[in-house]
Amino acid sequence: MTTTDSWLPLAEYSIKHQISISTLRRRIKSDELNYRLDDGKYFILDESPQRHGRLEDIRPSLKSESFKQAGPEKTTLTPASVEAGESVITAANRLLADLKKAYSQILQEKEEQILHLREEVVDLKTLVKILETENARLHERS
Repeated sequence: MTTTDSWLPLAEYSIKHQISISTLRRRIKSDELNYRLDDGKYFILDESPQRHGRLEDIRPSLKSESFKQAGPEKTTLTPASVEAGESVITAANRLLADLKKAYSQILQEKEEQILHLREEVVDLKTLVKILETENARLHERS
C-alpha cells in the first residue's frame, strides 16, 4: 500500500469516483474491490485506478451518458452539494426520487408504444382478412 492510499466510506468513494453505490456493493460482493467492514460500515481502499481497474468502464456510473439522459439534469450528487450542507443521504434520496420519476415516465412511454403497436396489429389483421376475402372472391370468378 502506498502512502496515498486511504480508506473511504462507501458514500464518499461513490461521490469521489462518480460510481453508483449499487455498483460498489456489487463489486464488494464479488470481491473485486479492496474493502473492510467496520461497525457495519463498508470502507473501500482508495487506490489508483490502475490497481483495481476503472469501474466506470464496466458499469454505468453517475457521470455516464446513459445516466444523464435518463434522469433530470437538475439533480446531481456532487461533493459541492455535500459541502453546501446537504447530507449525502438527503442528496441520494432526492436523486433516487428523480430516477424513479424518470423510470416511471419511460415505462409509461413504452406502454403507450405497446398499445399503439397492438392497435396497428389489429388493423393489419383486419386488412389481411379483407384482402384474403377479396382474393378468394376473384378466384371464384375466374
